Amino acid sequence: MKEPINFKNITIKELASVIAAKFEEHEIDSVLVGGACVSIYSKNRYESYDLDYVTHEDMKKIVPALKELNFQKKGKYFVHPECPYFIDFVSPPVAIGDEPVEEFEEFPTSLGHIKMLSPTDSIKDRLASYYYWGDSESLQQAIDIYSEVSQKINLDELKRWSKKEKFSNKYKAFLKGIGQL
Repeated sequence: MKEPINFKNITIKELASVIAAKFEEHEIDSVLVGGACVSIYSKNRYESYDLDYVTHEDMKKIVPALKELNFQKKGKYFVHPECPYFIDFVSPPVAIGDEPVEEFEEFPTSLGHIKMLSPTDSIKDRLASYYYWGDSESLQQAIDIYSEVSQKINLDELKRWSKKEKFSNKYKAFLKGIGQL
């Protein structure tokens, strides 16, 4: 018999794992994006309270799957009476700046795999907020990801993307933050 899920004390990574398993059970293809990726990669240096998913699936397929976990649709979000996190769905496609993202991380957990942005794309996502809106908190989140998983980060790709987005100058703040400048 499976042990019940303790939603009061669940971590964001555990919740993403539970949702990934439930979506797999219902053949729902989705990608975790946004702040939850930052939380997972930075080992909660930054803690997000929402899990943002991109999917092409119809909500008629998603609602019953989440209902099995006791998540109910409240306005734009899905909430659970005991869980500190909520679930949101953002419009497809998965893109960062003007670039679509086509390859994803299959992050391993004890419950299976979470399909999510790669560490490099997660940094791009945070840098986009810094580049376009001057959000210094997002710059710090990008640095936090790098400091935890630097061996998985493709700095050449970040440089290429930053140049394409016309923010090579702001990219230097990231390089300085990670001790590469």
